[in-house]
Amino acid sequence: MKSTRLIICMLIGLVMASCHLTMPTVKPGNQNLSLCPPLQPMLTPAYRGVYVNNMLDILGDTAREDSLLRWCVCNGFNAISLYDLNTVMANEQYAVLGRFIRKTRLTYGISQVAAVRGSRNNFIQTNEYNASRADTNERFTVYNLEREWWNEGEDCDFACFVDHMKSMRSTTTPVMAEAYIGWFRNPVDQEAQQADTLVHWLDRIMVHTYRSTPEFGYMQSRLAHLGQAARRQNKVMDVIVLFSAEPDYMYSYYSEAGGNYTFGDAYTDILNQYNAADFEGKDNIRLVGYQVFAYTWAKAARPTVPPRLRMQ
Repeated sequence: MKSTRLIICMLIGLVMASCHLTMPTVKPGNQNLSLCPPLQPMLTPAYRGVYVNNMLDILGDTAREDSLLRWCVCNGFNAISLYDLNTVMANEQYAVLGRFIRKTRLTYGISQVAAVRGSRNNFIQTNEYNASRADTNERFTVYNLEREWWNEGEDCDFACFVDHMKSMRSTTTPVMAEAYIGWFRNPVDQEAQQADTLVHWLDRIMVHTYRSTPEFGYMQSRLAHLGQAARRQNKVMDVIVLFSAEPDYMYSYYSEAGGNYTFGDAYTDILNQYNAADFEGKDNIRLVGYQVFAYTWAKAARPTVPPRLRMQ
């Protein structure tokens, strides 16, 4: 009997050693992440994030929370960015939110949880939440400013965006400050000045390439401005490539019934194009990973699809 148990243990050890990626430890009674296939390390950059919309429908519902987090882990995401926080925080659902963030980190191994906010008051509100959580695992570690100054006309131009960005940096708890950017305009002809300001105030920047397939040329000029600004400040700027899984963009590319490409495939394609490109400022840009907008469409495109094995 003892020899039989020994043989079984040895076989289990061999199977575990053959896996490419160790999944987060799951406590007994929680979701079974062993259903997730191993990811190939060569296809997984340091940052792999997804925007989570519909948080009002998810937060506090254990089944929906676990479904979201299991899907994220199975698709290789290690960061989530949360929408709907205006209502959540206005209702002071601090305990519920804290439990969700803690579970995200400790049970599912998703280390980075970002608060997506759009104004000075939003960041004051988020600071109050973070300060209220004695357990640091319940706090946001990233603040994400989403305010489309390039589209907002007189309602919020770049100067307005900068005010909100500065307020994001005024926090009593340590957080990373990031923003999603589209275009250098409103006002126009201030690319260098705007890039300088962004690089000065932000830890990392998300730059969108909202196309139907991965297209580095669509974002190259914006990266060039950011890279040149980083060079002027003796910095190397971390950049996250932002894809959209919306039907107007890459839904068909990702979809099982369409191109059937994984989220990692899209980034690998962009990274190959980036490595082949030559532009001023490139040496001061560091691509650290990708972000997908947003959970609803991404999950509809790839409900349970594991990363596909392929040779490089």
